[in-house]
Amino acid sequence: MKAVIMAGGKGTRLRPLTSHTPKPMVPLLNRPCMEYTIELLKRHGIKDIAVTLQFLPDVIRNAFGDGSQYGVSLTYFEETTPLGTAGSVKNCADFLDERFIVISGDTLTDFDLTQAIRFHEEKQALATLILTQVETPLEFGVVMTDESGRIVRFLEKPSWAEVFSDTVNTGMYVCEPEVLAYIENDKEVDFSKEVFPFFLQEQKPLFGYAATGYWSDIGSLEVYRQAQFDLLDGLVQVEIKAQEIAPRIFLEYQVKIDSSVRLEGPVYIGEQVHLQAGVSVGPYSIIGNHSVVASGSKLTRAVLWENTVVGKKTEITGTTLGRNIQIGDSVILGEGAVIGDRCQIGSKSSIKAGVKIWPDKEIGESATVTTSLIYGTKQSKNLFGTSGIKGIGNVEITPEFVTRLAAAYAYGLPFGSRIALSACPHPFAQLLKHSLMTSLCSSGIDTVDLGVGNVPLLRYGIRSLGCQGGIHLQMTDPLDEKQMILQFVDQSGLPITRDAERKIENAYWQETYVRSLHQLGQLHIEHQVQDAYMRGLVDRLDLVSIQRKRFRLLIDCEPRFYPTFLTPLFHTLGVVAIYGSIQEGVCRQGADLGVCLDRDGEHLSLYTEQGIPLSTEQLLAIQILACSPLHKRIGLPVSAPIELEHLAQLLQIEVVRTKVSPRSMMEVSVGEPFHPLFDAVYSLMQILSYLAREEKPLGSLLENIPACYMEKQIVFCPWSQKGRVMRKVLEESKGKLLELVDGIKVYDANGWVLILPDNEDSHFKVISQGATAETAATLASSYARRIAEYQ
Repeated sequence: MKAVIMAGGKGTRLRPLTSHTPKPMVPLLNRPCMEYTIELLKRHGIKDIAVTLQFLPDVIRNAFGDGSQYGVSLTYFEETTPLGTAGSVKNCADFLDERFIVISGDTLTDFDLTQAIRFHEEKQALATLILTQVETPLEFGVVMTDESGRIVRFLEKPSWAEVFSDTVNTGMYVCEPEVLAYIENDKEVDFSKEVFPFFLQEQKPLFGYAATGYWSDIGSLEVYRQAQFDLLDGLVQVEIKAQEIAPRIFLEYQVKIDSSVRLEGPVYIGEQVHLQAGVSVGPYSIIGNHSVVASGSKLTRAVLWENTVVGKKTEITGTTLGRNIQIGDSVILGEGAVIGDRCQIGSKSSIKAGVKIWPDKEIGESATVTTSLIYGTKQSKNLFGTSGIKGIGNVEITPEFVTRLAAAYAYGLPFGSRIALSACPHPFAQLLKHSLMTSLCSSGIDTVDLGVGNVPLLRYGIRSLGCQGGIHLQMTDPLDEKQMILQFVDQSGLPITRDAERKIENAYWQETYVRSLHQLGQLHIEHQVQDAYMRGLVDRLDLVSIQRKRFRLLIDCEPRFYPTFLTPLFHTLGVVAIYGSIQEGVCRQGADLGVCLDRDGEHLSLYTEQGIPLSTEQLLAIQILACSPLHKRIGLPVSAPIELEHLAQLLQIEVVRTKVSPRSMMEVSVGEPFHPLFDAVYSLMQILSYLAREEKPLGSLLENIPACYMEKQIVFCPWSQKGRVMRKVLEESKGKLLELVDGIKVYDANGWVLILPDNEDSHFKVISQGATAETAATLASSYARRIAEYQ
């Protein structure tokens, strides 16, 4: 039995600690993380080990040598270009002539590998994934197995709505050498993205072994610190190579401690550390080799690497410090701050909470540092939410913020790409648009200013002008704290993918921008898109029927853009538009119907000639009826009632059930110039065409739409419990008909219920449909109660 230790990672999310240190070399209780991996393999009789290298390979080679000092044999394989997890293993193919285990050099675990290997043998598996349960599975591959342990479903880095379990892939695999035949040479290939999904598709013997014990993927600064605290608490079954002089107080050799020093466990103190008079070392502090803490200083939850010197009367609380750092006297270091190698912090300075200082920086005396140097700090949550990037105008969304954001966006685009920009008429939105333009152009990206507009206009402009993407800025309603939304769109006019969002977020957090005086983008003004959009829209209408009908509409909309935008269109169609609040009354105004247009231009609400609002399901039915002559394929979310699917099929429209996200629905008809469910003006015009053709008022047409009994409930659930809840719902639903397109949809004799974890908030959405309103309510309440119990 052989092993492959994956040790090529850069550890981007651990910066600045990993700026000059490979991720497997970050110390855990004064020993490199990878040393624990080597010892685990040796403990289970695996001594012939390949090590894959890429980032700073010599640091790892020099530290571990041939492995003889650890009682193992190490053979190194270096990548000149990134090969992915599977490609890295393929690079070791000459070495892997028998069964082998793949394990990461930057995880901490005490799993029983012998049991995992025995399971693999018993199942005669081609590959066995070692699995565990975690609270938040978003950054891992979620796995579902049948009773025998065979993997039946696998999804890498899901959104919350896709999380069907809290059981995840640890990145540890037992493989037969035949696995290598499925990996191309010298090509970037990933086990979880390509190899294992292929095995699943081809029904190869792919199994999952549910391990028990401790496992931590050292992927972030917070997790890195917690792993050390877990070691101190004895939660990991590993040997701590230090003397325990008192309960959970560990000292290595030649430690010099003044008699007045106060130690409060659990703490770990490395070799030849000197603690001077009056020093207080509080719980969960780790001090690396050859470090000095001067008199009167106080450490609490402090993690210090080797050769760090702390001055007198300094307070370090919850801070992580790299190697060879000089801290002056009377310095205060805040919670969550991280200081890179070889920095010098002047006396009486204050480093505020969460600040990150990259290596080789010097902070002057009495300085107060409130922002990170040189790179930005990782946000407490993702920049992108369900509807784009959202924040309070000129408080959270500022010109400075969008300038950095645009530079991060440009980093992932080829030089000379064309990006379209539009904004609502609000002055601040227009101001931010200019900040975006300037930043994109300075990053070598051409910008196309579409002027005042909305999202459907931006989509139309991107497609018609051949742009690589676009951004729309929208100020929300006054009641919503003047929030600004930035929506990013790709070259097909769709909301960008989560992968694209992650790339922008990573570039933003790391400030990895590219700017050059020799490669500047150009600014283009293009204000003809509205006219082109209108012409294209009119060409798809039953113009004569609408003109003959002479519709009278009451329209509630944004007052500065829409009336100007719609006037030429209504003039062509012979439509009389009255702009005002729906509260003024459709009947009182003698209108044929009332229309409320959302500010983003994507959605609308409809009211009959009697002023009765259409439900979500009724509006969707009318939109399907109206678009049927022109659209023969449509995406309906899994949350939509079955009657709408039947209606579409009667109209000979192909229905594809999708996730509830707008992108998923829009992808189904990506080639269409207008989307009836995400273009409010187009949708309204098609509905007018439909009403004109049928020569009936909206209210009477609703009578022919079958009734749908739906219920929607919101159930609170902490983030840490979401994965567990999804797993319990699946376990409790065994034997029932399930749909896992988005969330978990459970069918029974009374209808169906959809359990959907929210991506942004700590709650679940429960959506149900029943034969009666009472049945739907009972179904939703039943699952809402279960979700609360599972927590």
